[in-house]
Amino acid sequence: MSSHEPIPRALPHSTVTATQCTDCCESKRPFGTGSTDRGFDLPSRSDTGASDTNSVDALYKRPGFLLRRAHQISVSLFMEESAEFNVTTTQYGVLVILRCCENLDQIGLSKKVGLDRSTTGLVVKRLESEGLVVRVEDPADRRRKVIVLTGKGERKLENLRHAARVARERALSAFSPEEGVEFLRLLEQFVGRFNGVTRAPIVLDED
Repeated sequence: MSSHEPIPRALPHSTVTATQCTDCCESKRPFGTGSTDRGFDLPSRSDTGASDTNSVDALYKRPGFLLRRAHQISVSLFMEESAEFNVTTTQYGVLVILRCCENLDQIGLSKKVGLDRSTTGLVVKRLESEGLVVRVEDPADRRRKVIVLTGKGERKLENLRHAARVARERALSAFSPEEGVEFLRLLEQFVGRFNGVTRAPIVLDED
């Protein structure tokens, strides 16, 4: 399958995400402030009007800005719930992929999780240092190293099950049950449509 073709099937729901971005905004009122998980609100319309693409109001309504901010919120919720386990969302995603998919080397893993090879290497190295994964020689190709979960990695992932579920529930608590289903459907549609334009597209199936 070409790396520039759409994902062949819908991506699984997951708490997996990439490195957090720093927020940058000149507005006096922080974007999305609120005292509860459901308290996020958009800033009021700016004086320049929504038709001005260079206005703060237009910036706050750009899909990329909203998706980045939603990602920051999602990561924060996960990190709050999983604080005792000292695992990032990216590391969690890698552990999930390794438990669900067999016979993956670093290149294969990078394609499944949607990371470039160098970043995948750094994540695997960190997980190796904590005894959560090991690289073993592929009997069919001694030059190839397959990455597998250790017993400690399996236990870590099992212990994270509750925290990951609660973080997901908190993220979707901004919606009604029906809205939550539709929100995830639209996200999957968006990711599936533009997966191939990224430098690290997710490849679920290869011939």
